[in-house]
Amino acid sequence: MTDSRFVMNRRTVLAGVGSLPLVAALGKPAIAQEAAGDVPLGMVLPFSGATGSYGPAMKQAAELVVAKVNEAGGILGGRKVKLFIEDSETSATVSVAASKKLLEVNKVELVGGFWGSPEALAAKPVILAANKVQMLSCAANAVTEGDTKGLIYRLQAKSSQWGPAGAKVMDKIGAKKVTVLAQQNPFIVAMVEPFKAEMKKIGGEVVDVVMYNPDQASYRAEVEKAFGPEPDAVFVLPLLTDMVSISKEIFRGGFSSKVVSLGTGADAEGKFLQAVGPEVAEGIYHLQPSPPIDSPSYARFVKEMGAPEGTVFLFAGNAWDQVCVTVLAMEHAKTQEAAVWTKSVREVCNPPGEPVDDIVEALKMVREGKSINFNGAGCTCDFDEKGDSLNRSFYVQLIKGGKNTPFGVVS
Repeated sequence: MTDSRFVMNRRTVLAGVGSLPLVAALGKPAIAQEAAGDVPLGMVLPFSGATGSYGPAMKQAAELVVAKVNEAGGILGGRKVKLFIEDSETSATVSVAASKKLLEVNKVELVGGFWGSPEALAAKPVILAANKVQMLSCAANAVTEGDTKGLIYRLQAKSSQWGPAGAKVMDKIGAKKVTVLAQQNPFIVAMVEPFKAEMKKIGGEVVDVVMYNPDQASYRAEVEKAFGPEPDAVFVLPLLTDMVSISKEIFRGGFSSKVVSLGTGADAEGKFLQAVGPEVAEGIYHLQPSPPIDSPSYARFVKEMGAPEGTVFLFAGNAWDQVCVTVLAMEHAKTQEAAVWTKSVREVCNPPGEPVDDIVEALKMVREGKSINFNGAGCTCDFDEKGDSLNRSFYVQLIKGGKNTPFGVVS
């Protein structure tokens, strides 16, 4: 359950990106000097574009845990972890170029981050071809499908889990006849059929599915088609920029159907409310995968982030966990070689094993040869055979009086 102590984080974090070391005066590349001692990890995070609001907190979390590990003596016999961060610009093309730079120039063993599914899918073949590990905070089912060589791990709920969660919200608000209004993209399309199946299971009905393309000049026709028949509710599946335009069209049209949306559109770290104002946003429900809010690991993470007790970070914990899982697996495998340490991920994360949520203590236990079950800040860090996260829940909020207010948690 959740209650009023859960408030959304509104902190602003500088969104600088990792820089490439300059060539030394004698002409020897600085990166070569680092390679002997540092363990290089990379992340592709969004600092601009439609999902740019999520990058800063993810960057802060990743840098904090790297600093914590290094201050405690590093890994693999005292080697420091070196983090390189690139801006995805919410672009698949840019993400591929960023991944290549991290792999070819910075020589990373991990390319993590990947808030967006199009970016992750585009970079996937590049990372797998290099036999390096890709860790994700995105949802599209396709990222972990096919032959991944055991090199891909998702620290987020996959798309097909979002749909049933949305149907459970519909059930909670008493909506039986609903329409889906959805952006055409891999992350979102995978939600539709599971949503329809769950609605049928709970005695509801999806009367129509209206698809639209991202970055349209106008969404008026699609909004009128979805809301015009006056369904009990519309499940709006957007990203931030299109949700801003869609919400204004809903308000302009005076439609009365309830709106259930994704936090990727109707929250985006508070950017949605800032863009449309309280009157347009009033009454919109939205959901996002939830961190383990009541766990000691999450409370520890909030404190590390310097945030007030009860702050809800919906994605930053994933970046923290990606670093934790990586360094623990490397320490367990006694190597930074990706093809080797990836086999240790479930060894340090999944039960059985002694539960531990502090990364420094967890590393110490691994060095002592103890079996551990690491619990993360963004999720439990348990993975199935495909590398997908297990045991996910969703945090639901209602925009009321110009604020995101807690509504509940659904599994």
